[in-house]
Amino acid sequence: MHRQIPNILTILRILLALGGAAALWTSYQWSQTGLVPLWLGEPVLAARSLAMFAVIAFVVAAATDWLDGWLARRWDAGSVLGEILDPIADKLLVNAYLIVYMLILGTPIDIAVPVFALVARDAAMTAARLLPGAPGSTALAVSPAAKLKTALAMIVAGFPLIAQPLGWTSHDILLLAWIGALWVTAALSLLTAWNYFRK
Repeated sequence: MHRQIPNILTILRILLALGGAAALWTSYQWSQTGLVPLWLGEPVLAARSLAMFAVIAFVVAAATDWLDGWLARRWDAGSVLGEILDPIADKLLVNAYLIVYMLILGTPIDIAVPVFALVARDAAMTAARLLPGAPGSTALAVSPAAKLKTALAMIVAGFPLIAQPLGWTSHDILLLAWIGALWVTAALSLLTAWNYFRK
């Protein structure tokens, strides 16, 4: 039974990624409109509770990204399902939150372009892993650059959650630094994808 725990954690990460991003977007909508279901009570408190869930969901999901892999290696519990789901879970966590940030910030072009590049690259890589006869339908080794990309993407996706209480979007230098890091992440993502398909 314990050999299934890594895959269970990966599935949990997928659910947290989607649920956390949806909670973040709903929290923003509620805080802007005040239109909260009556049974949830005071709008500001309801919006903040959802925002807190979005933060916790991201932190837990990011932590299980390390934990499920460690447990799979420790228990020799690697599986084909785990090899498929693990990178999908990583991509969903990063991309779902980045899309919500983009929408919250009004979809400016300097954010939309790298986010679109990341989403398109990840969709192509997922297809390469899953589609029969696709270039990467066999297991693709994870390069050091890809590991760096994943770590940087997690930081870029998590930073706004930490910086939001500081009102980071009103500080030009913080916002510009984050946008710069987003572009670097997108460029590194495209580079790693190019290396995969070139091979």
